[in-house]
Amino acid sequence: MPSVTITTTQVQQLLDPERKQTSVLTPFGNTILEIQGDLEIPAMEPGTPLLSPEYQFNTCKDKDTVRFGLLHISEDKKHATLYIGKKQRLLGSVVELERPLGLLRFNEATGAVDLCDIMHYKIMFKDRPLPIM
Repeated sequence: MPSVTITTTQVQQLLDPERKQTSVLTPFGNTILEIQGDLEIPAMEPGTPLLSPEYQFNTCKDKDTVRFGLLHISEDKKHATLYIGKKQRLLGSVVELERPLGLLRFNEATGAVDLCDIMHYKIMFKDRPLPIM
């Protein structure tokens, strides 16, 4: 089994609030979204781009991405709502992980592994989606 060295310097840099960088800015840094069921995300971009602020296809760092929802976290940072499309919403709660998880980036070309972030929270959506009225 391959092994990777993760240095204390990497961890210290991630924990330094002045140098902290995350790919998605939330009050918790990177988080895990735990949902029940499947997300049906389009595999391909439609041929004609839609000129709309709700356009769900984008490019980030030369990678195609799909925006599948809009996440709102309450001011007390205990509850979350995930809006999926224009018809569904999920109600969830913010839970602190018992043990933090490290987010690793693997570079297949060089074999390098970087520690990108340490996740301390997950957002759990236990119930079925509710209709948006």
